[in-house]
Amino acid sequence: MLSLKSKIFVTGATGFLGSYIVRTLAEDGYENIICLKRPESRTDILDDIADKVVWLEGDILDVPFLSEALIGVDCLIHAAAIVNFEPGNRKKMIQVASDGTANLVNMALENHILKFVHISSVAAIGRRKLKEDIDETKMFSHSKYDTTYGLSKFLAEQEVWRGHAEGLNVTILNPAMILGAGKWTTSSIQIFEKVFKGLSHYPAGTTGWVDVRDVAVAAVNCVTEKFNGERFIISAENLPYKVVLDNIADGLNVKRTDKKVQMTFAGILWRIEAIRSFITGEKPLITKETIQSTSVTSVYNHSKSVHVLGLTYRPVKDTVKEVCTLFLSTYQRGSAVLG
Repeated sequence: MLSLKSKIFVTGATGFLGSYIVRTLAEDGYENIICLKRPESRTDILDDIADKVVWLEGDILDVPFLSEALIGVDCLIHAAAIVNFEPGNRKKMIQVASDGTANLVNMALENHILKFVHISSVAAIGRRKLKEDIDETKMFSHSKYDTTYGLSKFLAEQEVWRGHAEGLNVTILNPAMILGAGKWTTSSIQIFEKVFKGLSHYPAGTTGWVDVRDVAVAAVNCVTEKFNGERFIISAENLPYKVVLDNIADGLNVKRTDKKVQMTFAGILWRIEAIRSFITGEKPLITKETIQSTSVTSVYNHSKSVHVLGLTYRPVKDTVKEVCTLFLSTYQRGSAVLG
């Protein structure tokens, strides 16, 4: 039986979502939180709760390290991932997701860990049609609307399910597009910086959106829940990209984007952006994958998370308003914040 004294091991703790999970664990009174970090990763985003966290330097691709690090661990929350849509990062993203998760699963089995909470993504469920209702029963299908990121998360999930078949107690969470405050140049919250600087076009599609704090609560709730082998879509609302981008623009007091990405000219757009990225050395704002994946209307069903996990979601509009206020007060100083 897991308790507040149980040893909780968190990967990805220096990242956007991972840092919120660690903070939520600490706020809920967990006394034994061990966080994995790479040597080059900074931990300042959690400096205010440094006395409640033990940091270990290592890598999920290092099997001997994991074998020793996970001795005595009661629960493992796996939130580490590479989120990158650039074609050149395909191999590394898949390796970290698949091999890294396989290593964690193997060591969790070896060390008889009681609970394995895996943070995946709705991208791992996949998108098969231009318009589709999606729940936890859907499977990744390698359609043209899917991304390498989605494939990497799907492959990671397969390792978790393999562990479950071998006796590991697992829960998988599939968050939608996560919004929140943090390091403004990383993860999904780059959207605030991009809107602030000015977007030339907006995607035509619809997707699920969720506050990062709600995802963190879901992850921490799974630590003590008794269910096993369950998967949950974590999404507050399904909204068009246009609606959310307009709300962000209004909150940041900048001009709304009024040009929709037309699939007729999409090929031209991502090629122009690829050239700009090559010349400037900056990450591309648009790629072939992002254009295709954001052109679909994906409606995610969150009813299972509400009825089984007991989640109460924050309205997306409230999240956007709050995050915009934090962005305006910190971005110019180069600060990172947790809301």
